[in-house]
Amino acid sequence: MEIEYKLLREIDCKQGAVRAVRFSVDGAYCLTCGSDRKLKLWNPYRGVTLKTYGGHGDEVMDSCASCDSSQVISCGLDKSVILWDVATGTPVRRLRGHAGPVNTVRFNEESSMVVSGSRDNSVMLWDVRSKVLDPVQCLNEAKDSISSVKVSDHEILTASFDGKIRRYDIRVGEMYADYMGGWLVYCYQHNYST
Repeated sequence: MEIEYKLLREIDCKQGAVRAVRFSVDGAYCLTCGSDRKLKLWNPYRGVTLKTYGGHGDEVMDSCASCDSSQVISCGLDKSVILWDVATGTPVRRLRGHAGPVNTVRFNEESSMVVSGSRDNSVMLWDVRSKVLDPVQCLNEAKDSISSVKVSDHEILTASFDGKIRRYDIRVGEMYADYMGGWLVYCYQHNYST
């Protein structure tokens, strides 16, 4: 059975290369990350820009909305992770700790922690409810750049260009690794979801 897809809307973001598009948790809004150093909040159903966030020193690579859509986290080639207030469009805090460009970022389910993955081969965990600006933990088992992270209630899943997917079980403090070989790199180079 072949599924036929219909284009509902095309949006010209005017951001140069669009590095990522992410929906909010409820699907009402979306975020676009651009090579123009900007992050934009959209109503994708009407094609309307609601807010533009500017503060990164280089391309914005990824973003994620909090569970209540009151905050957004973004990361970029400037090695920073920025927590934004959605309503005002201002940075709440800048998290610096990565030694290389940051490729990917996600909130946990309660939006109390942020997980970021970088080209410095590390994954950092940040407590965004405290005043502490240093990461609370650094996961540095990867031997190459982190391409993506996924967070659930008790696990952190990371993908790396070293061909491994690592699953960190935070309930028991253990890490499990699966070697994916060249498939992981192939997926990234061809923009497939990992």
